[in-house]
Amino acid sequence: MIEYNLNFMHPQYGTTLNVDIDGAFTVEEMINNLLLSGFINENTNGYDFELMGQSLERQMTFDEIQELYDGAVIRIIAHKEDAVVEAVTTETLLALRIKHPSEPLILDVHLNETAPLSNIIQQASEKNFVQGVEGILHLQKGDKLLDLNENAVNNGLTEGDFLQLTHADAVKENPVETAVNKLNKKLEALESQLHTELVSIKEALPAANMIPIDPTRAVNPTMESYESIDTIVTRLREASKEGPLKPIRQLSMPILFVEGVLLVIAVFVILFLTGVIKF
Repeated sequence: MIEYNLNFMHPQYGTTLNVDIDGAFTVEEMINNLLLSGFINENTNGYDFELMGQSLERQMTFDEIQELYDGAVIRIIAHKEDAVVEAVTTETLLALRIKHPSEPLILDVHLNETAPLSNIIQQASEKNFVQGVEGILHLQKGDKLLDLNENAVNNGLTEGDFLQLTHADAVKENPVETAVNKLNKKLEALESQLHTELVSIKEALPAANMIPIDPTRAVNPTMESYESIDTIVTRLREASKEGPLKPIRQLSMPILFVEGVLLVIAVFVILFLTGVIKF
């Protein structure tokens, strides 16, 4: 009994399943085993195997396959349904590539240009590519979030576009818009805080008619004229019937010099008479 270690490639995702099989197994029996294991889903038109570009007959055993070796990769070919082929020929379809939200898997879909993008999520769900429905999953083209209720034309999609499936809680926000929103919220909070503080201060102040005023200490510069010291002294002397003060005589420099000389001479005379100085 000969056993082979083979890798079977999924027709949609490109993932492989490694299996040890008996060489007496036929291609058809192995297809049924893959269906039972859940690796591939039921297909109305069935599946075929292909090895190095050559199709394998369904009744052929693996022992009968020429150039078969351990580790060989056998592609699983899914035949398209007639209805799908007819739709492609009668409608304008866009071929799009969809990336799984968390796994390195790619799904090729065809979308009518007039159909809403929610049809893509529906196709992905029907093919068990993802477990999600509208409202849970979103589609992005680059950083642009697409409108699932609009068609491909209105979303600016073209043939061969690569789209990313994302979960609702993983949709990236515009960083500029997010920063502006945060700043606006902070300004609103600051404005509210200032308003609250101003109201508190206003409520804490006494009423205008409740502020005590001492009339003996009140100063009203608009009602009383300013008086200098000289004016006050003059008014007081007049009230006591005394004459006005004579102005102070200013001494000139020569007079100050003469008076200084006389003062020095007088000091010398006093010192001579007391015997402190002798000639």
